[in-house]
Amino acid sequence: MTHIINSLDEISHHYDALFVDLWGCVHNGIVAYTAAVEALIEYRKNGGKVVLVTNSPKPRIGVEKQLLHFNVPKICYDTVATSGDSARVAMFTGVVGKKIFFIGEPRDQLFFEPISIIKSPIKIEQVSIQNAEGIVCTGPFDGSADPSVNKEDFLFGTILNQNTRLNSYFALVFYPFPFFRD
Repeated sequence: MTHIINSLDEISHHYDALFVDLWGCVHNGIVAYTAAVEALIEYRKNGGKVVLVTNSPKPRIGVEKQLLHFNVPKICYDTVATSGDSARVAMFTGVVGKKIFFIGEPRDQLFFEPISIIKSPIKIEQVSIQNAEGIVCTGPFDGSADPSVNKEDFLFGTILNQNTRLNSYFALVFYPFPFFRD
């Protein structure tokens, strides 16, 4: 049977580490939940480790900057795990190929900077769709466009892949809401 708790400190002594989702648990997209931040700070004071987990396509450092704007202090967590960094790990270990066609805005080029946890990242070359081994999508070509316009951008890679008969991999790393960006 599920045990309902009133506060983290009721059970925190049973755990060495917490993996905590950001959206809805630590912040609401605008500001931190004060009680959650205080609970995490207290947990860390008692020796616990906190990993904040997010489906954000941003690298960890970008999320950490964003957290400061939401008033989530660094003292309440040890590290951040992002889906963007997970996708970058996959890319720099060769899962998507070495020659990549990129769908996204120019400011999303940070995605192509090697991630430090990969000791020998493969060299990624951005190429035309005709020369691509894989496709990486961080969002539409124009994130400020009407969503009905953006639909075509997301179908673009699939359509081109079918037309060119590429044997390519597709990595979708999507920024769902413009206000999440730096």
